[in-house]
Amino acid sequence: MTPLPPGALNHLLQSLPPERPDPSPHLADLSTDQLLQRRVEITGQLKNLEQERQAIDTELLEVFSDAELHFGVRAPGGWVLRSRSRTSWDYDAETRGAIKGLQQQAQRDGRAQPLVSTYLVAVQEVAQGSPTHQKRVGCNDM
Repeated sequence: MTPLPPGALNHLLQSLPPERPDPSPHLADLSTDQLLQRRVEITGQLKNLEQERQAIDTELLEVFSDAELHFGVRAPGGWVLRSRSRTSWDYDAETRGAIKGLQQQAQRDGRAQPLVSTYLVAVQEVAQGSPTHQKRVGCNDM
């Protein structure tokens, strides 16, 4: 390994961007139980905010044309609201079975690799101590 030229490390350290302040410094002082409680509170808030966002989007989709939303509608603060689309496909049972068979074969013979996402889900027990009686209150990718 070639050594760094004199002053290179100092130059590198000086050129690094400044550290951003911690956006949630108040979490450092919370106990585990308090963190869990805060997580549940935030999940409820996000659920309510998502419902509000969906209602706003429904209204905006009625107000603006497809063309306007495709090219972008300017919003306050320098924001631009644009529409995006994603196509999903619904297959007949025979095609779904064939696809599933191909996927399983590729998984067995190593031509497919698992992609794992880990996230937390907050559930509220309806009947105390009965894990089979749970109500899902939110899901957030972490």
